[in-house]
Amino acid sequence: MTDRWLQLVVLAVGVCAVAENNSNLKARLKLSAFKFFSKTAHHVVDVEVPKIALPDITLDISGGPGKGKVSAYELKITKFHSPKFDFLLSEEGISWSSQQGAVKIKGKWEAEYTVLVPVRTSGWMNVLAADIRLNVSAKLVALDSRPQVSLGDCAVDVGHFDIEIGGGVLPWLVNLFRADVSRAIKKTIHEQACDTARSILLNNFNDFLLSLPLHLPIGQNFYIDYAVEQNPNFTSSHVEAEATAEVVYGAQSCHPAKIEKWSEAGLVPKMTVVWMSESVPNCLLSSAHEGKLVKFTVSKDIPSIAPYLRTSCSMLSICIGRFFKKLRSDYPDQYIDLNFHTYDAPFVRMREDVIRINSTFAIDFHVHPMKEHPKSLARLVLGSSSSVIPEIVANRLTGNLTDTHIDVMEDFSDIGEISQT
Repeated sequence: MTDRWLQLVVLAVGVCAVAENNSNLKARLKLSAFKFFSKTAHHVVDVEVPKIALPDITLDISGGPGKGKVSAYELKITKFHSPKFDFLLSEEGISWSSQQGAVKIKGKWEAEYTVLVPVRTSGWMNVLAADIRLNVSAKLVALDSRPQVSLGDCAVDVGHFDIEIGGGVLPWLVNLFRADVSRAIKKTIHEQACDTARSILLNNFNDFLLSLPLHLPIGQNFYIDYAVEQNPNFTSSHVEAEATAEVVYGAQSCHPAKIEKWSEAGLVPKMTVVWMSESVPNCLLSSAHEGKLVKFTVSKDIPSIAPYLRTSCSMLSICIGRFFKKLRSDYPDQYIDLNFHTYDAPFVRMREDVIRINSTFAIDFHVHPMKEHPKSLARLVLGSSSSVIPEIVANRLTGNLTDTHIDVMEDFSDIGEISQT
């Protein structure tokens, strides 16, 4: 499979619940979403159909004064016109139909016919099948904790069929098998169309989905944990699925509480709607905190800040040593490294139109360089709380940061209290 967009769509719809069914994610895809992806379906079909290997056909020749056999072989698709796709949703699943598709096939034939004595002859054939109409139904189900495609009915009809048979030394012989060969090739097109639909869906999609680990790496040692236990809900207007999917760091895990009711207050109908519990970002933030990922050091290596990190400075200058007498006396003419890191795991609180982000950072004071002086001389704790109003601007998810509050307090200090220096 050269294009995996459709596979990812199947995964997105199919990830519907973990073993404990603590759903913290819900997605609704309307019919327009599937029609949007019809372009991808065209690309998949354009790539896969020309690869189809048509089987050889061997038939008895029973007409005329004698008996014989005819074989059609080396049948190859030489030209393919991609059909027009249409999608339909129902409580039974999703079905899609195609029409106006066309295919050209070329091949060879060989016949042996006996009237008193056997005669062998051979030639070529060209086939045009147009207005190929295909109807396929499918559902997404859960299997081995992963989504899978279950194919239902498949029906094919060829609106126009024309076959040209040439060559051979006995033109009348062709008339004896033309109708039978035409029916056989038409039947082959029917079978191959459904077999191809099954192959693309079952072999490509399902093999891809089954190959995905339940601890799915997404880069930088981050993973998405998911498992599938329940089937999505299909209606005539949309497909809806609930999921538990957590973004974690390394081997860490989260245990979110199930959302009992998903609010639809103020919901504006869109092609795709996603509800997300605050446990999803909170799990990510907790994993980042436990993995000690949110940290950085401010040192004298930053030229614009270096003067302020000195333990000693003149009366006309401002440096960190001016606020801590013990720094000036015990560590003269040195620099301080400020190590910023999360003190507690940040967390968010989601409301209907605003997201509240709460974080607590620690600032540890170390004599430079910190690697040689791992003991922290003091620690300040910064607690902050901000509101983010999310919005989509130019097809990008953005947010306005407002209502920010910051509190600073001392955690411990071996160099004196700020209020006393």
